[in-house]
Amino acid sequence: MSTWNNAPRALACIACALLLAACGARGGPEAELVGVYAVKQGGALKELIKIERQGGRYVLRDKVRTPDWSEPKMQLAPATRDDWQRITTDGARTEFVGMKSEQLALFKVPPGWEKNGFRTSTGYFLFYSHGPVEAYKL
Repeated sequence: MSTWNNAPRALACIACALLLAACGARGGPEAELVGVYAVKQGGALKELIKIERQGGRYVLRDKVRTPDWSEPKMQLAPATRDDWQRITTDGARTEFVGMKSEQLALFKVPPGWEKNGFRTSTGYFLFYSHGPVEAYKL
């Protein structure tokens, strides 16, 4: 077989590899959670966490103890359906996108979702050791 006959096949392989690399660089559905989140404190919104993508991973920064963003505190991973059910105890087929670490989770759900007396009007909430907290994506 001549090299010229293999050229279209090689170009197609290169194009597929580039397309797959470009898709992977964006991340999955959890990529839409990248951004800054606030919570209501005394009736006003206070920036609390920032999720960033650094290379192929997601990291969390916060403003818990300082007015400026901290260095990356933890890595986050996409939340699976099993994670969702374990964290929220929601056995329904609720649509969600989430990220989690060992200490906390961030979820995006349909606004108005509720469970065990908690209701989110924004569709975003943080879940940590004290339970769920309404979050506002800025």
